[in-house]
Amino acid sequence: MEMLYTLLAVILVAFLLRTRIKQRNRAPLPPGPAGYPVIGNLLELPHSYPWLEYASWAKRYGGVLSFKVFGRPAIIVSSAKAATELFEKRSTNYSDRPRMIMSDELMEWEWNFIHMPYTDRWRRHRRMFHQYFQPRKLSEYYPSQSKMTIGLLDQLSRSPDNFASHIRQYVSSIVLKAAYGYDVQPENDFYVNLAYIAMEPLSHAVHENYLVEFIPLLKHIPDWFPGAGFKRMARDGAKKSRDLRDIPFHVVKDSMANGSAEQSFVCDHLEELKIEGASNVKEVEDTIRNCAGIIYLAGSDTTAALMLAWVLAMAQYPEVQKRAQTYVDGVTGKMRLPEFSDRNSLPYIEAILLETMRWHPIVPLAAPHRVIEDDEYEGYRIPAGATIIANTWYALSIISVDFSPAISLLHRAILHDEEVYPEPSKFNPDRFLQNESVSFELQPDPNFSFGYGRRYECNSCLSEPILILITLLSICPGRHLAMNSAWIAVVSILATYNISKAVDDNGDIIEPKAEFTDGLVSHPKPFKVQITPRSNEVHRIITSAKAFLAS
Repeated sequence: MEMLYTLLAVILVAFLLRTRIKQRNRAPLPPGPAGYPVIGNLLELPHSYPWLEYASWAKRYGGVLSFKVFGRPAIIVSSAKAATELFEKRSTNYSDRPRMIMSDELMEWEWNFIHMPYTDRWRRHRRMFHQYFQPRKLSEYYPSQSKMTIGLLDQLSRSPDNFASHIRQYVSSIVLKAAYGYDVQPENDFYVNLAYIAMEPLSHAVHENYLVEFIPLLKHIPDWFPGAGFKRMARDGAKKSRDLRDIPFHVVKDSMANGSAEQSFVCDHLEELKIEGASNVKEVEDTIRNCAGIIYLAGSDTTAALMLAWVLAMAQYPEVQKRAQTYVDGVTGKMRLPEFSDRNSLPYIEAILLETMRWHPIVPLAAPHRVIEDDEYEGYRIPAGATIIANTWYALSIISVDFSPAISLLHRAILHDEEVYPEPSKFNPDRFLQNESVSFELQPDPNFSFGYGRRYECNSCLSEPILILITLLSICPGRHLAMNSAWIAVVSILATYNISKAVDDNGDIIEPKAEFTDGLVSHPKPFKVQITPRSNEVHRIITSAKAFLAS
């Protein structure tokens, strides 16, 4: 018996030594803040403007850093080089999504296919969405986008001070028409408001580091329990999520039943399901409903944020606006509104939109990914199961403005990466032009604003050009529709209006501050500008365009 105990002791010691040696030989995690025993970096996690704190950490620890909370690792990527290597070239290992308890389980956003794990269910949603909004079908939306643009110009002529709400209504009208065939009301539309009401709680749930994300058992505590305010917040957010997903979908189903439905994403797919049938009708209907909800939600918020940032830039950089108007006038002769067929003749407008995305990325932190298998990058271990997030705001080294009064000048200095974008604080569309054409030879494409990474099944069987194409198309499947909506509105406003700094009652200039909101999608904070017709011909041009549409 004594020999048995000795043998067991030797085996135990050998096992412990082997484990210790294995741990010693294993690559370390990327550097990061030290934290505390057990809780790790819990007390250091940012709860507002997290990209700024992560940017500060990146300055200290490098472009790939890590932290832990209760032993669970998270990786923050603040380098464009690392983001490309990990999310693009090694995409199959970084295509999954982590469990997001606050947003998906408590606020019931699990139907949002952007948040779904890398499964067959996600693939069904992605396939349906992409097939309907692939680039070759986008010309089908040109007439409605042009019509909505004329409506926007008309609203700006009547109440220019309300430009922010007019822009939100404009982008919502396009996506609501595409998703549900719904025509938005001129003012205070129920469905436009529904999207913005639903987006607000979601915007803070994804990156705000709620404790329940690290201690999942907390999701089961009753709403009345002390400290359970997050549960009450989630309950309210869940109702808004369900309303956004379900109400417009069922309105379309009812209108189809009485024969009054308009052509749309929902109507087309439900008609196809009715004709072709399916063994899993409920599953297909749910996919249609969920995809329509994302068209509705994401299309409204991101495009509005982009356009409002553009208005702010035009007020701050009148020389850019003046030059853009010269190019537009050269195409239209100041006699008509621009059309989609003019787009290839106006590369400077494309460069302005690209520079707007660079100047203010609308999604400062990309959606979180989950590492599927252990990986290594530049000598550091990236463990399986870790959450990994790209800090777009820092990775592109693009913002030089204060995001709130509390943000110090130190943050501004950190983000001026002269090696990537010379004079990064300046709004300069020329950085994306070469020989009068859009070019990324000198400075990188800022389209990281639409997200990172491929999420598809096989990349070993595809050639490099096809991989690049899939990368661009799968970053955000609705980005082409969004960019078209932004382009036609921007070029039309440039053709008809001047955007300048507002003045107060004393005639003093009101400087529009470049301050932006916290959240998943970052909007400019409310600001004032002056929007005035460029000439007496503007009213005639808009009236003529409206009459042509009515004929």
